[in-house]
Amino acid sequence: MAADKKGSPIKGTKKQLPDGWITGAFRYAIFPTDEQKQRLEMAFGCERKIYNEYVAGLVEHLTSIEFSGGFLTYKVPNYTTITNRFDFLDKSNDAFVYNDAKIRFQAAIKKYNETYGKRARCNTRNLYRKR
Repeated sequence: MAADKKGSPIKGTKKQLPDGWITGAFRYAIFPTDEQKQRLEMAFGCERKIYNEYVAGLVEHLTSIEFSGGFLTYKVPNYTTITNRFDFLDKSNDAFVYNDAKIRFQAAIKKYNETYGKRARCNTRNLYRKR
């Protein structure tokens, strides 16, 4: 782990930094106009709605197959199929807004499968051993 000049570890670093180097960050502030604020709120609201629709579709799918645990498989619907169902969603947003929701949803499913989707390993040799 990287350390500062005093030898204290630098939080959030994974690689060893060259001697004398330290990590840093920049913080930016934006000051949108009223029209830009409205567009940003619509974009973020649309993304959240799409993500919630992915979750609702997953719950519906799991209920229909009577899912009781294990590896999860689910084909995420295309964002156009979801936006066509709702008139209030902003159609002027580009695909990147909706793609972010899809990526986050797929990452959540992947994390679930990595954490809970694996089957428990059991040693069959120990199961059938005579006692």
